Formats: sequence, structure tokens, C-alpha cells
Amino acid sequence: MFGSKGRIGVIVPANNSVIEPELLSKLPPDVALFATRVLAKGDLTPNAIKAMESEVGRAATELDATGVDVIVFADMVTSFVMEEGWNERRTAEIAEFAGVACVSAWTAMRDALDSLGVKKFALGTPYPRNLHDLARPFFEREGYGLSGDATLDILAMHDVEKVTPGQLREFVEGLERTGAEAVVLLATDLPTFSSIESLEEITGVPVLSSNQAILWSALEAVGGAPPIAGLGRLLAG
Repeated sequence: MFGSKGRIGVIVPANNSVIEPELLSKLPPDVALFATRVLAKGDLTPNAIKAMESEVGRAATELDATGVDVIVFADMVTSFVMEEGWNERRTAEIAEFAGVACVSAWTAMRDALDSLGVKKFALGTPYPRNLHDLARPFFEREGYGLSGDATLDILAMHDVEKVTPGQLREFVEGLERTGAEAVVLLATDLPTFSSIESLEEITGVPVLSSNQAILWSALEAVGGAPPIAGLGRLLAG
């Protein structure tokens, strides 16, 4: 049977062409990944995000029919746009319905930060400025401090996947990192897997990205995350 050591179901925004290739490139043997999509197109706006979120229940039903051991809602910016407490409510609803663990991009990042004992970090996102500006208050409400934050300010959804390792490196080098215990890079359509280790060498602190945290959290849910080369301190073992 495919996925004899774990079957991960991922709800993916339809514009996202990054998360599946990244996760599949580092998936351990005998762990399988199954994805379904929720419609997201055009520009990254609050209305587009809320419309996408309305399809999450349908997507969870499809993954339940597949038969998975954990369900991941793989979108971070939804956490900033929806009402306070949305993550906890939505993941609890899905977990109760499907009878399996459910994590979101936020709960995965929260647990990754806690695993490394990080309370203060430098934050980078590709989000449009109006959405990025919701991030700092969100993290501060959750009890985290930010040494600095910046955005690539990308409006068109399909432009995020085009960010190159060189652009990402320049962006991270420009983040205010005084006192930071980590660098956090958000967005599941931002390519990071080829850059995490080199960015850790540059910054001297752990680098956490949305997809890396999701992979770690999903693997923890299906029996524990083994060491995975190339993905930084979180998955160093």
C-alpha cells in the first residue's frame, strides 16, 4: 500500500504550484502525499482568500474519502484575514469530521517555533503590503516578538512562485535581525527548500518556512519526523 508509514492529505490553494513539488522532493520512503485544491485565482485580496476558505470543507471531505492520517490546510495568509480563533476552530472541525489530526500552515509554524524555543524572529513574506501589515499584530497577539519584518509586496498570485534563490537571499539579508532567534518566511507558494541551509549559514539562526514547517508537522502527526537533509535545523534530527 502506498503510504504504509503515513498518508498526508493537503488542501492546496489552486494557484499554488510550489508546495507539492517541494514536499514530494523531501518525503521519506513509504510516506505518501495526496492533495486536493481549493479555488484561488487573480490577485491576493481578502475577498479572494475568504472565497477560497469557503471550499475547505469540501476539500476535507475529499481527503477523508481518500483515507489519510493527517489533513493539512496549506495556506498561511488565511490566518490573517479570517476572524480571531479561526485556525483553532477550523482545524478542530476538520479533525472531528475526519477522525484524524488536522494542522494548518499557522499551527505547523507555531509548533515549529515552539520546538526550537523561538520567541523572537525576523519575518519575511511575499504578501501585498495591506495583507503583510496584518502579520505583525497576529504574531504579537500569539505571544511572539519580531525584530523586524518586510515584504516582497507581490500582488499577483502567480508571481510568488517566480521568486528566485538569489532574490530570496537578498531579501533575507535585508531583514532586521537584531536579537532574532530565527528567520521566518511565510507563504506556501514561496520556493524555499533549495535555500534554507544557505540562509541559515548567512544568518546564523534557524530559518523556518511555511512548507518546511508543514512537512515537519505532518510527519510528526504520522509517527515522527526523521532527519531530512537540506531543510535546516528544524529537520536536522
